[in-house]
Amino acid sequence: MRKINFHWLLITSLLMLASTGWSYTADEKLKIESFLAQQFKQQTPKPARLWVNAEIKAGISKILSRPSNQLNYRYWQAQGKTIWLLDELGKERDITTAVVVKNNQIAAIKVIVYRESRGGEVQVPWFTDQFVGVQSGTNWQRNIDSISGATLSVNAMKKQAELALFLNEQLP
Repeated sequence: MRKINFHWLLITSLLMLASTGWSYTADEKLKIESFLAQQFKQQTPKPARLWVNAEIKAGISKILSRPSNQLNYRYWQAQGKTIWLLDELGKERDITTAVVVKNNQIAAIKVIVYRESRGGEVQVPWFTDQFVGVQSGTNWQRNIDSISGATLSVNAMKKQAELALFLNEQLP
């Protein structure tokens, strides 16, 4: 009986870790660490977690227009800002984006890892700069210019921005 419980606990733990979106290649981890170091002036705080309860899960599902199985979200908080590292499906692959929230609005957004074969224009400053100053509760999505041929990537970025603002509101 103990052996079965230990195996069940091990499998459950591994599944929890796998479901948190923390499986990045060494190169991707380096890009994430570099961005964080730049944002926090080489003094990157330890990551914290926002655990998802039923109420938060309902809000996330509404933003993503689909059910979410993510148990928690990682964030870094210091120097008056919070950085959320989020993954969202573009057309076929995840787009990893860092969203910097300061004073309840987006201070910066950067695509850390773009894995799609098309629509990479969402990474360039002329596109990402449109998100700076965005606040939740406003109709900001209409002001974001689309990119021909990159509709799904643009929509993923909008969802990530909205999700970061929502998650930020859930912090104590």
